[in-house]
Amino acid sequence: MKVDLTVLVRIGVMMTALLGSAGAQAGEGLRLEKVGAEKVYFTYHGKPLLSFGGLSDFIFYAAEDAYDYKVWADWAAEHGINHVRAYPPLSFKHVEKFTRENGGSLKKMLFPYRETTAGSRQFDLTKFDAPYWQRFRWQCEYLQSKGIIIHLLMWNGWQLRASDTPGRNKSDLDWAGHFFNPANNVNSFTDHLGSDLGNRFKIYHSVADKKTGLANAQKAWLRKLVEVTADLDNVYYDLVHEIKEHHRDWKKVQPWIKEMALTVRKRYAELQPGKQAILGMDTGGLSEQQRDWMFSRPYFDLLIYGKKHTAGNARQWRIRYNKPYIPQESWDDNGQKYSYIHPEQRVHSRKYMWKFMMAKCQQMDLYMKPRIGFSSENLPKHPHNYDPRGWNKFEDDALVLRAFWNSLTDYPNLWFNGTVESGPGSHRYVLSSKKEAVAYCSSATAKEGVKFKGQTLRLKGLSLADKTYAVAIIKPDSGVLSTRTITAQGGTLSARLPSFTDDIAVHIYRR
Repeated sequence: MKVDLTVLVRIGVMMTALLGSAGAQAGEGLRLEKVGAEKVYFTYHGKPLLSFGGLSDFIFYAAEDAYDYKVWADWAAEHGINHVRAYPPLSFKHVEKFTRENGGSLKKMLFPYRETTAGSRQFDLTKFDAPYWQRFRWQCEYLQSKGIIIHLLMWNGWQLRASDTPGRNKSDLDWAGHFFNPANNVNSFTDHLGSDLGNRFKIYHSVADKKTGLANAQKAWLRKLVEVTADLDNVYYDLVHEIKEHHRDWKKVQPWIKEMALTVRKRYAELQPGKQAILGMDTGGLSEQQRDWMFSRPYFDLLIYGKKHTAGNARQWRIRYNKPYIPQESWDDNGQKYSYIHPEQRVHSRKYMWKFMMAKCQQMDLYMKPRIGFSSENLPKHPHNYDPRGWNKFEDDALVLRAFWNSLTDYPNLWFNGTVESGPGSHRYVLSSKKEAVAYCSSATAKEGVKFKGQTLRLKGLSLADKTYAVAIIKPDSGVLSTRTITAQGGTLSARLPSFTDDIAVHIYRR
């Protein structure tokens, strides 16, 4: 008999958010446990963390009239969604564009740097604009109050985008409005960046080329981000987002990466002695050698990757480097990116989240804006500033995923021990420990409406002790279908599954 847990789950999610908010005053919050071991994992206020979902990645660009982040944060907390990947702006033109597209007033715009005179769009890179950073702080605090984890992209690489940048968007909107473009500031230390195509990429050569003024301004930007967020309990850092397409000399970039990463770590330690800083950097698109260099750096704690994700890479890289894998952007192994704004992607988004959770990923973001190549009919008037409630049934699936995560009892010890000897699905994943096991079976990537007949799921190679266990059969779009008891023997067990569509999960645990 199917057990409808929707109401109970919603109550549990709200209680978790309230407790998380209260705990933020006393606990350290976000941490990595078992650092330096392959089983390293995230905790939040002492409990294993699953951070998934998203808000707008442009949250820190906009006033509330262009993006009502409180509506989104409230909605997220009500549905077990607790993640945002976002960056502060480096281009005033992109702030203007975002504001117009999302119904905001250009009079309410704020920029991280102070204009020399109001409306001049001439900035002084040695002077931060206090109102912007106050708003940024308020936004971060509100997200913390809702238990939402911030994957903070400190430096946005794609805002060096140029006519020769790979991809569909050839607009030079970003560099044309970039604060470090000498046309937009009064600081002579940016003069050599110039307007010529190749010069802008020297922004990453400031350390190697001994451009001290430029390097100091970049360090000041990073220190400012740390200063505004270091005492919060819900932030981890990503030094540069999308550097691959926007640099031209890797040998000169390497000393810049090291210098900037150490700047972040030093300032964090000064402000929060004894507190753990969590820092990584996007390696998407880099060569295997470049990626290995990045993943091996002792000043990076995370394996952040922003291209197609595979469960195999998530497992293998974690084991090789003893760091957690962050699948940045909802970029599935078939090359598609999923978004909440497209309701037809509900099943794909849900399966994506379950798949990478089963690959021991604890941080998974989801786009909230339109994605190229997907249906554009009946979309909201504003691509970011819309009411998310009821827009996509994924919000209900998120409640089930959150309830499942909260039911786990031995997550730190769950590992890639066990396989599906026989059972349904094109994707089949197993985790187990001596006390608990989880199996997830689904239709193939980007397939939906696939029906499976009732059959027996047989698992082998489990770490489970030879005992009797409770077994919950879970439908990821509706919750627990049934519970029963079962006996594990020699690392094997069998469970009868009902007929289902697309995906199903089995949770085996001691009562």
